[in-house]
Amino acid sequence: MGRKMILIIGGAYQGKTEYAKEHFDGEYEIWNQYHERVRQQLLEQKDPLEEAKRAFKGQDKLIIISDEVGYGLVPIEAFERSYREAVGRVNCFFAKEATQVIRVVCGVGKRIK
Repeated sequence: MGRKMILIIGGAYQGKTEYAKEHFDGEYEIWNQYHERVRQQLLEQKDPLEEAKRAFKGQDKLIIISDEVGYGLVPIEAFERSYREAVGRVNCFFAKEATQVIRVVCGVGKRIK
């Protein structure tokens, strides 16, 4: 059947984790709060996009949950701008690889891919 990965995105505290558990519990491995993994990788001076490609390689039946952090005001601090850009690039990579992309707002999921 091939690899199957689902990306669930949305703002902070919008019910992404609960949505994943309600709709896919037990069927998939869940990588929650992937945006925080990106922050940690930047602090360790790693390339988050390369780390995402390496981590994703060979994965099957996987759900990645990540906040959308690119909306709103552009941060003043250089690190926060780099973080915001890195999360966006990593989410784009995962969206391209995903069989489904679901955006969750107020606990309601909408399939966008």
